[in-house]
Amino acid sequence: MDEYHKEIAAIGAKNAVEITGDLIDYYKIMQRPNESYKIVWEKKASTHIKHKVTAVVKKYFIPTF
Repeated sequence: MDEYHKEIAAIGAKNAVEITGDLIDYYKIMQRPNESYKIVWEKKASTHIKHKVTAVVKKYFIPTF
């Protein structure tokens, strides 16, 4: 998970104008009963940041078979 945090921090650093504080504080990852994941945004973020975060979450939380 260390790489996950590094990638999220890099997205936040590249978009420092839009992000106040740590990007990881902007959302939570919830696990559903069917073992899937959902991102719940607690603070407003632009669509392109949400897409980048979603891609990183999929990379680390969704298993590939």
